[in-house]
Amino acid sequence: MYVDILKAVFEQIEDYDVKFNMTAWKRAIKMVKQGKVIGFFPPYYAKERILWTKFSAPLLEENTIIFATETTLKNKKQFPQDFYGMTVCLNRGFGINVMGGEAFVKAVQEGKIKLIEANNNKDCLSRIIRNNADFYINDQLIDISAFPTIKKGMDVKANFAYIGYTLRTENYHFMNDLQEKVNKVINQMKKNGKIDEIIQNYQ
Repeated sequence: MYVDILKAVFEQIEDYDVKFNMTAWKRAIKMVKQGKVIGFFPPYYAKERILWTKFSAPLLEENTIIFATETTLKNKKQFPQDFYGMTVCLNRGFGINVMGGEAFVKAVQEGKIKLIEANNNKDCLSRIIRNNADFYINDQLIDISAFPTIKKGMDVKANFAYIGYTLRTENYHFMNDLQEKVNKVINQMKKNGKIDEIIQNYQ
């Protein structure tokens, strides 16, 4: 979805030819910190991230939700309390706070919820199928069609998603110009409904 949104953004900016490379989240963060790429997407805002990334205009607001089997989700009404004693899987490199909030962070720190990590959505969902994890937290729009026994549960946290630009701009003297033009197009696409049109294709 985000590739489609950003392709639509950059199609309207004639001065730049931007390429997209899909990689593991943790590796993407490392590359941004080192200035090996101009940016990554779609990080949620977190105070600690402003030390190494500059955020674009927000692309859209997402809700992270619980993914689990119907049995696990049964009678679950409060997060994180109703999930104490269980194991959660998160994508490697995802921030615990930005995905689940402060109460979730505390539950993990206190051992009330066990945290394991995997490389991507498929790996985390597979761990639920294999009974290595009880639930998974991610954006509500991810594709779970290959996992018919896994259902969508309660909302966990609302976040805005952004492009995160590297602060190592010594090799990117065009960065300020690029950021200004991208922000302008993002805001235009939000106003004219173009981003909403793309999102509808994934709902």
